Amino acid sequence: MSEPAENLYAAPEAAAPPKPRGKTLADSRILRFVFFGLMYFAQGIPWGFLAGGYRVFLIDRGLSNEALGTVMGIAYLPWSFKVFLGPLLDRYRGGRFGRRRPFILLAELLMGLPLLALAAADPNRLGVINVLLFVHNSFAALQDVASDGLAVDILPADETGRANSIMWAAKIIGVAIGAGGAKLAKHIGWEATFVTMALPVWVIMLVPLLVRERPRSESAELAPEGKRLNVKELVRTLRFWPGLGGFLIGFCAPAGFALVGTFTTRLYRKDLGLSEEALWALSTFDAPAGVVGSLVGGALADRFGKRSIMAVSMLLIGLVMAIFGAHPELWPRFGFLVAYQVAHQFAYCMYSAATLGFFMTISNPALGATHFTAYMAMTNLCYSFTAWYGGWLADRMGYSRAILIAAFVQVVAIPLLLLCNPKKAEAYFRGEKDAQTATPA
Repeated sequence: MSEPAENLYAAPEAAAPPKPRGKTLADSRILRFVFFGLMYFAQGIPWGFLAGGYRVFLIDRGLSNEALGTVMGIAYLPWSFKVFLGPLLDRYRGGRFGRRRPFILLAELLMGLPLLALAAADPNRLGVINVLLFVHNSFAALQDVASDGLAVDILPADETGRANSIMWAAKIIGVAIGAGGAKLAKHIGWEATFVTMALPVWVIMLVPLLVRERPRSESAELAPEGKRLNVKELVRTLRFWPGLGGFLIGFCAPAGFALVGTFTTRLYRKDLGLSEEALWALSTFDAPAGVVGSLVGGALADRFGKRSIMAVSMLLIGLVMAIFGAHPELWPRFGFLVAYQVAHQFAYCMYSAATLGFFMTISNPALGATHFTAYMAMTNLCYSFTAWYGGWLADRMGYSRAILIAAFVQVVAIPLLLLCNPKKAEAYFRGEKDAQTATPA
């Protein structure tokens, strides 16, 4: 989500009539926080199910790490296409249903349909599964871009930090709930579980259906045409080296923990023999650790600098993975797995909170949400790219060596942060004279 440079649709302050509070997103801060939290919660549940519960389903049917990596790589791929969705959605002027709500409603309606189709799909036909996962995540990515665009339009600048924390925490909780799909399937069957995972998305869809962006009095929610992609400003942005360095950081910084994420579930389920209940118990520790990590990371990033906290959290992630990979004899101990999950999730969410602020700072406000979305697309491209390689590493070198290699990759990516100074980027994109010569980082 990108910090808004300005509120594009606000009426002149002197001419604004008194409005009833708490009826639209523009009127109520609490409603804004709840709304955007629910939008991310709606993304989290199906993703947690696909990355956790459904992966167990495929593992139990004999898929290798490499095959799982291929499946997850294709699932991640649509999130890389957000770079094209941002400019496309920004060109829509809006109508009586608002500027962003039609896309959110369409995306949430269509997010659930592939989940129902997966219930009837043959797990041995990976081509069909890959298509359905790709379609689902394409609409999930559309919902994400539209929600972020609405946040850019609606959120005042002094609310973006708190809104980011709420959104990320809500997604973590949703992922934890979705990851319990394997346990649920043990009691009600996989077909019913797929339906159960689609239902929350459709229930939450009622929120953007009923909650308006702005009061009807504001031209019946007919928004003036929003900012379109400024080609001249885009060229200026691409000529700024620290800004380009941000794309390299976005692609490389998550590579270490992304490699491990590919095969962790198979390690737990297939090789360590964890039951559905044990997997669910592990996932329940992720949510509180992730929420605390997000809040701590955001607070420390504001105080000590975003790059510094990114570096510390990347080092911590690498250290946690290295300790885990170096002691496979402790893996059968459930307490050790809990400690690893908690430490890893805390460090990962600490990194994620600092990273959101980092990319917001180095994004050009004149390009709206498009620039920030491009950075996020590079991050998701990394997840897609490393998903296959993570499975390949685990199958050919074993889990312990693969985890140690991933830990090394995570740590060696830290110096890339020197490529982009957020202060110089912020000054350059806001036109400060002393930043015009700050192209080298």
